[in-house]
Amino acid sequence: MKTQMGRAGRAALVALLLTVLLTVTKLVVWAATDSLAVFSQMLDSALDIVALLLLWLGIRLATKPADESHHYGHGKAENLAAFVQTLILGSLVVGVLVEAAGRLFEDETAIEVPAYALALFVASAAVDVLRVGYLFRAARVESSDALRAGATNFAADIGTAMVALLSLLGARAGWHRADVIGGLVVALVVGIAAVRLGRRSIDVLMDRAPDTRVAEIKAAAAGAEGVTETRRVRLRSGGKNLFADVTVAAGRTATLERAHDIAEAVEHEIARVAPGTDVVVHVEPMSETTGLVERAQAAASRQPGVHEVHNVLIHAFDEDGLSKLHVTLHAKVQPGTSLGDAHALSDRIEDAVVEELGDHVRVDSHIEPWQSTSRGRDVTSSREDIVALVTEIAQREPDVVDCHEVLVTSGDDQLSVVAHVRGRGNLPLDRMHDASVRIEDAARAAHPEIGPVLIHFEPA
Repeated sequence: MKTQMGRAGRAALVALLLTVLLTVTKLVVWAATDSLAVFSQMLDSALDIVALLLLWLGIRLATKPADESHHYGHGKAENLAAFVQTLILGSLVVGVLVEAAGRLFEDETAIEVPAYALALFVASAAVDVLRVGYLFRAARVESSDALRAGATNFAADIGTAMVALLSLLGARAGWHRADVIGGLVVALVVGIAAVRLGRRSIDVLMDRAPDTRVAEIKAAAAGAEGVTETRRVRLRSGGKNLFADVTVAAGRTATLERAHDIAEAVEHEIARVAPGTDVVVHVEPMSETTGLVERAQAAASRQPGVHEVHNVLIHAFDEDGLSKLHVTLHAKVQPGTSLGDAHALSDRIEDAVVEELGDHVRVDSHIEPWQSTSRGRDVTSSREDIVALVTEIAQREPDVVDCHEVLVTSGDDQLSVVAHVRGRGNLPLDRMHDASVRIEDAARAAHPEIGPVLIHFEPA
């Protein structure tokens, strides 16, 4: 930050010294010629001194970090400085136009244009070129709107200096109206520069969102993993910094941790297309296109006291000419919950699902305690019979390529089995799931002491 302040501040100070030199030069030329075009140039340079002081102060303030009173930092100070420069340019235009209008209706007056005045003006224009080039390079390196505004302002000075020089040459040749016309041209050019300078500053100060950035960020957010819809993107600029508020939709049954992962994925995608953007992501549940199972699971999960909802099944059938649904589900609650409390919670769950899916729904729920961590031990080496059996059963399945690992654990008066099996990578998941159900049933039929069985699928 200090390095950045040093470069930008140094650029402003160098430009300030050059501007003082230009102002003195133009003052000498104006005193020698009484030219309106030269006067407008001299006045412009004098006001540039004030503008550069504001520019320097704006850069100093813009580099300050965010604090308790300015949560988004001080970056807009640069844009405020640029806007003040616009007001200064506007006042110059009005002053020159008023003076030019007065001289248009006066008798032509001869203007003395000594040769040294022309030479001083040429030298002044050359210094202007150096000043503009220096500021534009600094603005590009520092990405500074205030430096860019100052450079644009001074670039207009080069053109107006040339117009003033031509006016002096015209007056020297005997065309006395050339000075007034030159002053009007200077005023018009400076006015156009003022409009261009002010437009971006006002856009930033009024938090106008850059249209191209909105489209880029919206597309990036939509491409993040887990996002089903990008609902709103709001952008605001704070000098060099861009702030984005993004609202996305995700599945209704996503956990808080999953929602956090989705938000981080959105931030990562936005950082790819707009580096340095400060992003806040809000994740909302998707409802309009959610399936019945997910809607039922979401409704049950919302009830206080429910830790997890699983084994949600929905059957559709016709009864007396009406289409109805039958929903069954399992919900886990805190261990030690009484039967009365569990039944009351079951009623609330069923009512919530009916409210979600409609009156044509019947809901039956099973409440079970949330299982905490229990003690167990690895008995794989002593139960080689189960390992061999599960391996044999798995490899009889036509969709299973091999069963390469079986783990047997003892705990809570029962055995649990984990088997790793491989199948073809392009095989539909439902076929592997059906195979796992057959493996589980066959293992329990042979060994009733087996409880939970987990089949881990892997692509061959």
